[in-house]
Amino acid sequence: MASPRLLALVVLLSAGVARAAEPPPGLPITAPGAPAKATGLGYGGLARAGQPTILFVNFDGAELATGCGNDPKNDCSTLAFTFGGKILPYAGGPGQRASLVQGVRADVADFAIEVTDQRPPPSEDYAMVLVGESATGGSQEHGFAGVAPTIDCGNSNPNITSFDLVGSVTVINQEAAHTWGLEHVAEPADNLYPTSGGVQDPKYTDQCMKIVSDTQLTPSNGVCNAVHTQFCDPGWQNSYQEMLWLFGPGSPNTVPPVVTIDDPQDGAVLPHAAVFDLVVTIEDDRSPQLVDTTVFFDGQQALAGTFVATTLKFPVNGGLAEGSHTIRVEAVDEDGNEGAAEIAIVVGEGGPATGGGGTTGAADGGTGTGAGGATSDGGGSAGETSAGTGGSGAAAEG
Repeated sequence: MASPRLLALVVLLSAGVARAAEPPPGLPITAPGAPAKATGLGYGGLARAGQPTILFVNFDGAELATGCGNDPKNDCSTLAFTFGGKILPYAGGPGQRASLVQGVRADVADFAIEVTDQRPPPSEDYAMVLVGESATGGSQEHGFAGVAPTIDCGNSNPNITSFDLVGSVTVINQEAAHTWGLEHVAEPADNLYPTSGGVQDPKYTDQCMKIVSDTQLTPSNGVCNAVHTQFCDPGWQNSYQEMLWLFGPGSPNTVPPVVTIDDPQDGAVLPHAAVFDLVVTIEDDRSPQLVDTTVFFDGQQALAGTFVATTLKFPVNGGLAEGSHTIRVEAVDEDGNEGAAEIAIVVGEGGPATGGGGTTGAADGGTGTGAGGATSDGGGSAGETSAGTGGSGAAAEG
């Protein structure tokens, strides 16, 4: 059986993954002169220890409402006037958005925090970080990369809106963490360091770190010692242990992606030479999701790449000999769960293609792992091309 002749995969921005930009080093991740208000445990509220939460990373922008506190369910913010009443949609494409969410997920993987770019239903509690420039400008105009309206000690109110003006994993992490009760610290390797560029990929660090009040790292006694002193001396903070205490340990995602070969259909008869679009839909229970995707013709890898789970189109320009052929698509999500689909087609001297429906399903023993796998670093990245075989053309569209 002849091998297919396919060109290297071309990942377009709409489907592939691009690294999200990080803010310039030294940019404040707080609004100078506008300290977040302390609320929660120690200020009349009760802690919500051990309760999982949702972090909604909103890339779609919002008209900000006033007079309703900081409720994300109604796009409320006490900082609305700071931003001219509006946050514009994030300028990055789907790949950059998925890269940001992937980076945040990596940082909170040890905790029971679901990170999504889809607004949860009103019945759910969630923190929202709005990512995008405001009606009056971005970080250059405002002088800071991100801001939260409150430090809610013990996460007494799980529904609070905060802001990221640059599109940064670290800024998203930090502003959400402020609404959960974490303060700035003097350790550059921690997500709560008050300026950007401390290290390339900060985390929630499992050590006691000195709390500071500003970007000059002025030591502070802290405002959430009712929580901090469970793990450290007054004025010190262990961000990792506090996150674990607040939300409990995370659990692995074991749901595989669902792969559907939409076109050609199973059993299709294609004229020789076969020129067609291979259309594949990949769905996952988490949004967005990066999937390492591999396409096989007759058991031979034809192309591979990392994509946002969506509907993808791969033009195939000939190269299949007359006779029966199998097409298999394997997809591996960020947690290593595998899904696959396979169809059979016939290439011959005939008229238009005919056939039934494509197959779908979860992992069934396939070993495809994708190419250039996505990394969970501060900005997120992924390999964008893979080798094919031969000289006829194939390209990914999404």
